[in-house]
Amino acid sequence: MEKVGIIIARCQPIHNGHIALIREALKSNNMVYVILGSANKFNVRNPIPIHVREELVNNSILEVFNKSDSGRIVVATLDDLSSEENNTIEWGFYLYAHIVELINQAFFTIYYSDGFETIVSWFPGFLLRNFVSLSLMARGSIEKGISATLVREYIMNGNDEKLKTSVPNYVFEQRDVIRRYIELSLMK
Repeated sequence: MEKVGIIIARCQPIHNGHIALIREALKSNNMVYVILGSANKFNVRNPIPIHVREELVNNSILEVFNKSDSGRIVVATLDDLSSEENNTIEWGFYLYAHIVELINQAFFTIYYSDGFETIVSWFPGFLLRNFVSLSLMARGSIEKGISATLVREYIMNGNDEKLKTSVPNYVFEQRDVIRRYIELSLMK
């Protein structure tokens, strides 16, 4: 059985915090799956459509990681079950079933940078005890607490200096496209 790391993120857009999570997961796993959540959402919180996010993530991975490591990373998508605030066990079962189908095995480790209480609420105890391992990294300790919300603010405010140090170069180069999607989401 392969050791598999899972990263669940919206990547709105991908930033250096996401890269740090991927890098950490690569250290301990044969394969790392980056699951882009909220694939079916387009709104102020999710302004970048899924096809654009997939392009940004895939090209950032190719840019940042060597060929051997990038070959161990798979990008997949996942629709929300209902609202993003749904942190119920139903969401956990939905997520678990999706991951098992994707990786074709029942055991994996989730790398996560949000609150411990949130991710633990997704899964019943028997899944956490027997199948799902958690590797939680404090958001504040990852890349100076960077978030996609902050990155979008840098893009909208034209703060290229801070943006350039917060995202892979490919994302920086696509900042005008991302800005247009953010503006469009604000018009909804």
